[in-house]
Amino acid sequence: MKRLFSGVLVVTVLALLSIALGFAATPTVPAVQPPSGPPGFALYHFERHAASNGETRLSCDYPVFDASPAGELINKSILNAILGIIPEPVSAPPRLTLDEAATLYLGEYAKARASDKAYLYSWEAMITGEVLLERPTQVTVSIDSYVFTGGAHGMTKTQQLVFDAATGKQLALADFFAPGFESALDKLIERRFRQMKGLAANEALNGQKGGLFENAIHHNENFAVTGSGIRFVYNQYEIAPYAVGQISIDLSFDDLKGILKPLPENK
Repeated sequence: MKRLFSGVLVVTVLALLSIALGFAATPTVPAVQPPSGPPGFALYHFERHAASNGETRLSCDYPVFDASPAGELINKSILNAILGIIPEPVSAPPRLTLDEAATLYLGEYAKARASDKAYLYSWEAMITGEVLLERPTQVTVSIDSYVFTGGAHGMTKTQQLVFDAATGKQLALADFFAPGFESALDKLIERRFRQMKGLAANEALNGQKGGLFENAIHHNENFAVTGSGIRFVYNQYEIAPYAVGQISIDLSFDDLKGILKPLPENK
């Protein structure tokens, strides 16, 4: 009995000493870090009006991502897309900010009014950016715009941007599709367009029902990754007359099986 008590006492003393000296048998487990994901964002508003006509304006609402390496690259691509939408003089120097673009845009309007006292048009450029998809691996941003600088009508446009959430790199179709995808993808797009228009397989795409410029429709790089698949957008005059309007074609991930790369997010 004395030996048993002594043994227990020794073990207890050694355990207390090990804890006191920082040599506990069970190491401290570090806190679990949350999984990485896309950078956060907030919506930013920019607006300027012409001094001579308050109805002439440039208005932009678009997402600005957090100040991380990936966020900064995404922001740069979004800004460049917006700057490319705003009309500018042919010989204008490169614009680096929205304020510089607005100065040139409103300056051109002032010149138009100065050259023609009867000039009655009000110019308008309205740009809206929206985050369509946030995934741990991908971010999709859609930029819609309407620009009017006189004439019979304004122009609407949608530009879609897909980014690698970890790096901020803008992605292309080749990042999602297996090599040699082009012909199969074009056939899927044509099949969906025929379904949308109620066209039989032997009816021409450029007939009265189809309304396209040519008897063919091909993929473009104006695509968005959505929660259920990939969307292709064709803007006015791109493949059809203005009256046809914008054409959007959605293909599900199931539709695209066989030509998509085996990415875990494509489900």
